[in-house]
Amino acid sequence: MDLKLPEDFLWGTATSAFQIEMGMGEVDVNSDWYVWVHDEDNIRNGIVSGDLPENGPGFWELYPSDLRLAKEELRNNAFRMSIDWSRIFPEPTWDVPVRVHYDSDGNIREVDVTEESIRLLDERAYKPSVRRYREILSECRNLGLTVLLTLYHWPLPLWIHDPIACRDDISHSNRRGWLDQRTIIEFAKYSAFIAKTFGDLVDIYATMNEPMVVSGAGYFSEKSGFPPGINDLNLFVKVTKNLALAHGIAYEQIKRWDENSCSKWGPAYVGIVHNPQYFEAYNADSREDVIAAEFLAYLQNEWFLNMIVRGDFDMNLDMRVDPSEQRPSLAGRCDFIGVNYYMRIRVKGAESRIPGIPGYETIPCRENCTDMGWEIYPEGIRYELNWAYRLYRRPVMVTENGIADAKDEKRSEFLRAHISEVEKAINDGVPVEGYFYWSLIDNFEWAKGFKMRFGLFRVDYETKRRIPTKAVKVYRQIIEGLKSFSL
Repeated sequence: MDLKLPEDFLWGTATSAFQIEMGMGEVDVNSDWYVWVHDEDNIRNGIVSGDLPENGPGFWELYPSDLRLAKEELRNNAFRMSIDWSRIFPEPTWDVPVRVHYDSDGNIREVDVTEESIRLLDERAYKPSVRRYREILSECRNLGLTVLLTLYHWPLPLWIHDPIACRDDISHSNRRGWLDQRTIIEFAKYSAFIAKTFGDLVDIYATMNEPMVVSGAGYFSEKSGFPPGINDLNLFVKVTKNLALAHGIAYEQIKRWDENSCSKWGPAYVGIVHNPQYFEAYNADSREDVIAAEFLAYLQNEWFLNMIVRGDFDMNLDMRVDPSEQRPSLAGRCDFIGVNYYMRIRVKGAESRIPGIPGYETIPCRENCTDMGWEIYPEGIRYELNWAYRLYRRPVMVTENGIADAKDEKRSEFLRAHISEVEKAINDGVPVEGYFYWSLIDNFEWAKGFKMRFGLFRVDYETKRRIPTKAVKVYRQIIEGLKSFSL
């Protein structure tokens, strides 16, 4: 195979703060997700597992040995991690002054964070957390691990979002998270502070992880297990729009406040982490199935990226963009697209319950499934990488690709097969800049708790011991074998 990798191709693993940090050291009780998974009604009704993040892997204290596993056992040269907003700002920052500019339709267009704003944010920031994140980032640099830093990987500070109040009566809650444009302003402040504070250690940023999961699972699927557990199309659309606006404004903040380069990527290479999946009509000869699959692919894969790359805000979901829905001033704020790919989803047409939107149902995986019930389909990752580059002409990274496999029976072949398809995408001419397996270690899989085992290293949650799976050796051999192509 004539494979041409960039000289600095990123081989890594992906993690998120909330899922791995707790278990040893300081517990973060100040996020919406912490409150959500502790809520007795959610536990009793089976919305969440009953597992608690404070019993987790303990990365907050064990990060030196975990990072050495990534470097020494896997031969990684990169590490994807996130910072939890609520650890940095457990108390409100509403009163830190900034100037906000709106467009003619009342959408936030720009947030002017000043040096004085940064000074006040620094006074407000929780210093032990700032120090610990700086220690983690410094250790990555010492080990030669290029960091891809995610600013928002789902938990919001409680002072921004009360998930239980929103679940029970959102119309009367005054902490409504991404439904409130004020959250966009606070995210701008947070993003500016992170870029200014850690910019000497970070060059690659993702503003947020899988925004379509935040809006779709939180506001368009009350049984998903995600806060606030509401099913309302209008709220789903509004939250998605606010997340798109927040990304663009955070992009500008990072570009402005990180002026330091610590690698060839610097000073600030800023993208989004998105989760396009491979949607396929259950019956290719059924017009209803084809239309349903095409609509779901548009909704899940394309709709959000159209907003942030093209400035196309299709708020009525008719798959057309009228002149009134175009926001050219908000376009282009994306240097790369992170692709999180996990599965193929088969789709059947169904009776529409919402006027103007095709009805659909997804078919449960029946064979070749992961423990999450996701269908393993390696060919889909090649398709999605080609799709993302063809439509948006941005470099791409595989920012997540992994399998829940508690018995450790399928992970090795999953890894081989998917990386082989990434190779094919590169040979197709797609500028793929990195591959991050999900995840380095087992973690707290959100509403499903500790049962789902995604880690290359298994975690004994009682002793916190890390135990290599069979795929550790496989991943290392793949990296060592393919590095020769970049020389």
